[in-house]
Amino acid sequence: MLDKNKVIVGLSGGVDSSTVAYILKNKGYDVIGATLHLFDEYDNKGNIIRPSFIDDAKRVAKALGISHHIVDYRSSFNDTVKREFVEKYLDGKTPNPCVTCNKLIKYGKFLEYAHSIGAYYLATGHYAKILYDGDINKYRLFKGESEKKDQAYLLHSLTQEQLKHILLPLGEFKSKEDVRKVAKGININISKKKDSLGICFIPNEDYTSYLSKQSPDGVKGGDFVDLNGNIIGRHKGIVNYTIGQRRGLGVKFDKPKFVISINPKRNQVVLGDDRDTYSKGLIAINCNFTLYDKVTTKLKVKVKVCQWGWFLPAIIYPYKDKKVKVVFDKKERAIAPGQAVVFYDKDEVIGGGTIEKVLK
Repeated sequence: MLDKNKVIVGLSGGVDSSTVAYILKNKGYDVIGATLHLFDEYDNKGNIIRPSFIDDAKRVAKALGISHHIVDYRSSFNDTVKREFVEKYLDGKTPNPCVTCNKLIKYGKFLEYAHSIGAYYLATGHYAKILYDGDINKYRLFKGESEKKDQAYLLHSLTQEQLKHILLPLGEFKSKEDVRKVAKGININISKKKDSLGICFIPNEDYTSYLSKQSPDGVKGGDFVDLNGNIIGRHKGIVNYTIGQRRGLGVKFDKPKFVISINPKRNQVVLGDDRDTYSKGLIAINCNFTLYDKVTTKLKVKVKVCQWGWFLPAIIYPYKDKKVKVVFDKKERAIAPGQAVVFYDKDEVIGGGTIEKVLK
């Protein structure tokens, strides 16, 4: 029997998750702090060390007077999130590991863990809102109140069964500064802690070095080619480039060149003019819709093709093999296969998927 008063908080020791635990405890919930151990950290000599965030989380739990668990999912994280990250980059795509982690680990295995110890709810520090609609007996996912911090994009893969067990208190906050003010009630030092940036398991945000270490034979130089296949230079490995990129190509040309596409089979990066980076639409795979099983008719929506990108007016259509076809109202720039495309109806996330290919 799951206890609706018991909640597991994914406690990282940072401002956001600490504030979530503080808020829920003050509301009368039986709060348990749990820290996910997803990857190893190393000292200067290459020895594995205990990640600092585990001790940070333990200190927060002590300050709040709640119990603290460490949940070791390093093996699962390695076999899913990290493996996909490497494979997708080597396949010329631009993956989003946070989306995969949320789907399989944070709201997958971690939610199962919460249930295994009797907690009905799992709470995290994501800036998004989940609201129950009694008229249709469904849970709905909305953008958070903070435009700058909104993370609903990263949660588009959540199902009804997951949504009903998730609490997201920070979705109601207008800004991170408002969250820091609440965090002062725990500890002034916690409230001042800096935000974590970049991909959590990539040291110093140097993902090229990480990929080279994980696959020494996979990152190798090759040819820059134009749209006609003519060789126009040499690149340093396809993992160093993404669609729409202009700077950092490593080769000088008589006029600006942009990355148009990546051909992993030939180890080639295709360069062209800025106008060649624009696409009329895309095909999305692995689609999930929060309120229904699949698209059965065309829908007028706004889409995001990266977390901090613009909302793009588009129409989505059912497509073969459970895929979705997205057609923009006007051509859009730098659509990168591997990234998530998320569908919105005003402030509501109605679904999303993974960009398989672009439509020129």
